[in-house]
Amino acid sequence: MSHWLKHHIQAISLVLSRMRQNLLSSLMISLVIGVAMCIPALFYVSVDNLSMLTNSMQNDNEISLFLKLDANAETVNEIDRALSQHPSIKEYRLVRKEEAWQQLQAKSESNPAVRELSKNPLPDAFFIQAKITEPQALETLRVELEQIEGVEQAVFNADWAKRLAVLLALGKKIIYVVAALLAIALLIIIGNTVRMQILTQKEEIEVSKLIGATNSFIRMPFLYAGMLYGVFGALSAIIMMSGIVLIFNHSVSQISELYNSDFQLPLFNGDLFFTLAAIAIFIGWLGSYIAVTRAIQSMQVN
Repeated sequence: MSHWLKHHIQAISLVLSRMRQNLLSSLMISLVIGVAMCIPALFYVSVDNLSMLTNSMQNDNEISLFLKLDANAETVNEIDRALSQHPSIKEYRLVRKEEAWQQLQAKSESNPAVRELSKNPLPDAFFIQAKITEPQALETLRVELEQIEGVEQAVFNADWAKRLAVLLALGKKIIYVVAALLAIALLIIIGNTVRMQILTQKEEIEVSKLIGATNSFIRMPFLYAGMLYGVFGALSAIIMMSGIVLIFNHSVSQISELYNSDFQLPLFNGDLFFTLAAIAIFIGWLGSYIAVTRAIQSMQVN
């Protein structure tokens, strides 16, 4: 057991020594891996957080019921009674046209278009919280409420969020495709890098084989090289992601304040960072394994 462990430690030390001797090229390869992994990961984080934001908006299930401008108090009371007895309605609130008009004027003191209005153009409105969450059932409820006498229009408050959620779902699929293509590119890059290292050590490998070294013994340092490239590449990606998120959040915080929101991308995402590292190490190992296996076969060293 100690001999096996010592052998692996020696292989890792040898690889690190070679990387230190070729520091610039090792750094460039790590940065290439980092950039290739950072791009889809950053877009995934953005899309995933926007998806959670829109899902929380959709969960409100709020329907706005706008009444006709000429609806009188009796009509409003009848609609109120109908809503209170509806089994699919959790709660609702009535906003009188006078209240809505005062709120609009208070928010638009500097807007000359509002000040020039001679009368209140706003209708009475009910804002309804539904018990149901299924899109089709909500649409059925909306159509039903719109048929009530005195109602002008019934609309979902989160329609735009639902459309955005569909686009974000498509965006996630595109990110997966791009990530897969970049993974293939990294596989080729790491494989070619390890292959060049093998060619520079061809005579050493042949001599090792002549004195009894097995293919697994010859393969081991190169496998560790690919895995270490993956580790350093993942660290580069994590550092780049953290820096970009910091810059992004600084700008987003100013926009979020305008909408009374605290939306920000998380600076630390342990699951994502672990996934990045695992994928990078696997790609490095696989690229190295393919390259060294093909090289040994081409040298006809068996």
